[in-house]
Amino acid sequence: MRHVESDEEVYRLWDELCDFGAQASDEAAKYCMRRLCTWIDADNAFWIGAIRLTSGAQARNDPMLGWRIGTINILDPSHVGSRQMRDGTLDTHSSDPGPTSRAMASGAGRFRVYRLLDGKLVDLNAFRNTAHYDYFYRKRGISDRIWAAFPVNDDTESYFCFDKYGEGRIFSEDDLNLVAQALRGIKWFHRHLLLSHGLHVSEEVLTRSERRMLHELLSGASEREIAARLHLTPGTVHQYTVRIFRKFGVSGRAEFMSLWLTGFPRSGNKNHY
Repeated sequence: MRHVESDEEVYRLWDELCDFGAQASDEAAKYCMRRLCTWIDADNAFWIGAIRLTSGAQARNDPMLGWRIGTINILDPSHVGSRQMRDGTLDTHSSDPGPTSRAMASGAGRFRVYRLLDGKLVDLNAFRNTAHYDYFYRKRGISDRIWAAFPVNDDTESYFCFDKYGEGRIFSEDDLNLVAQALRGIKWFHRHLLLSHGLHVSEEVLTRSERRMLHELLSGASEREIAARLHLTPGTVHQYTVRIFRKFGVSGRAEFMSLWLTGFPRSGNKNHY
């Protein structure tokens, strides 16, 4: 059932996401997932930053066409066992990833939304007889799933997924259309999520410590202020800052901040260091 009275609620969500600021991207993602879960009566959700590691002939010979999970943010991890979280990430690196993962990768480059139970993504009857379905769906009690994938550039995509638990619980076509409406028109938001994890323009995923430092840099604080806030020496903060700038291919704070406006450094060049 659609729990949104008008398009104004979707536009209000977009405005609220803007208010989080670039330094709070994970919190914004969870807020977005919670709102959409309420609207479509989903029990859980997660966001994936997907990256293309190979292209051309090498990608064509890869089960995932060169795509891998770069990072994942689960709204309520208590619904997912730690082993399943690990195995779900490793699954895309295996020689035989799940049918749904392969199907989503094959559509890369265009915005797309699917419901598991409408059978448009994979052959549902065949999928239900696989070990992948048994382990990742049946054992977790997932009755239906919605996928929404947004291509940010040729090598990165932003995925939002929503799950229902319990026999007989399904998403409607209205639910699918609402997710598409809410996530289709905010490319800036998808780009911010990828950037906050060192994806999109960085060739290396940020470490946990680097991500904490990145959020501080985005707050506009000086290196000295960040050092006092995190109980680090100014020298340590500067080392982190240089490392982050190198990963993003920028030479200073102005270029770094411009990434959140344009998606590219002001100079257009990478690897200044």
